[in-house]
Amino acid sequence: MSKELPIIPEPRREEISRREIAKILCGGLAAGLLPPGLSSLLTSRKHLFDEDFLRRADEGLAANTYQPVFLTLAQFAGLAVLSEAIIPGSGKAQSAEFIDLLLTVDTAKAQQQFVNALAAMDAASQTMFHTDVGTLRFPELNQLLAAESAKEGGERSPFDALKSWTITAYYSSEIGLRELGWTPDRVFPSFPGCTHAESHS
Repeated sequence: MSKELPIIPEPRREEISRREIAKILCGGLAAGLLPPGLSSLLTSRKHLFDEDFLRRADEGLAANTYQPVFLTLAQFAGLAVLSEAIIPGSGKAQSAEFIDLLLTVDTAKAQQQFVNALAAMDAASQTMFHTDVGTLRFPELNQLLAAESAKEGGERSPFDALKSWTITAYYSSEIGLRELGWTPDRVFPSFPGCTHAESHS
């Protein structure tokens, strides 16, 4: 008789949609419970609270394999590795996918600024490592992000632009919401705050 212990499957985690997350975040914003920097980022992207857009986004994110709608495959690959390096867990939160969908409904100016930011990061990667940013390994990504975040300039840097998009996408996901302290069975009088607070300035 086998003495091996039976494998007990993990309980299925309740998944919530981006539409439901938007309602929770709206409550947190209205009550002033979210970190100020995060609040300003969320409110600056009006489509985060557009029910029709979120319904379509939920449908797109539910697909087994995601094909970028706005970005090219190379741009999307670069965004995926950059967002994961900026906030670990962004891949599971489908941050790159959600950013791609947000870009489809944003202004032409915002779209161009985002594409320019990606191109600048890719150019920096070519200068430092002679390869596209989408092919970089973790140590190289860290070096690239450290170098780009240290640059000073009068205008917002490409790194800062991509960071703000990543934060927005991550914290409007279930993973990000849970990191802020939310759970389905508990109502918090306030959000404890995220671990990336320094990125919200």
